[in-house]
Amino acid sequence: MLNANRLRKMDTSVAIAELDKAKEHLNNSIRIAHNLLDKLMKQSGKMQNFGVPGETRKNGHEALVILLQSLDALGLLEITKKELQESKDEHAPVVEAENALLRCISAYKKFGSERPISYSREVKTEYLSCLKHLASLISDSSTERTQQSKGLKLQDIKEEIKRLEAEVSPLRKRRH
Repeated sequence: MLNANRLRKMDTSVAIAELDKAKEHLNNSIRIAHNLLDKLMKQSGKMQNFGVPGETRKNGHEALVILLQSLDALGLLEITKKELQESKDEHAPVVEAENALLRCISAYKKFGSERPISYSREVKTEYLSCLKHLASLISDSSTERTQQSKGLKLQDIKEEIKRLEAEVSPLRKRRH
């Protein structure tokens, strides 16, 4: 993605090719992390503490962080790609970005629902990043209509952002 940023002013087609390579790597990261989380979920039955042993719980935590980071990065990649492309179908990258960020929310709800994981500041911070990027993306009216049809409203996302910001703020951490 950094290569694409450097190349964007010189050669757009090469920058887009670099983004496609980055997308492939992100998709591999997403697949691997998702498969590991599914495996851990099956092993521990409803992921009770990601399967009691500390190492398993740590692996689950790390896989979830990687999954959320990768989905968030994929959303940003698609937005960057949209900016670079001067194609007829400019809506497709926005939809792809939206889908990646929605997958981030789904992954958090599916895998981050267990206490040791959902209480993790790092997991909440990554989830918060996805929510902020999605809120920014859907503030565009055409995208917002798409989201409302999927049952998400910008106001609900903003409320979740506020709640999470309060939970992960350094001041709150010092109080508890």
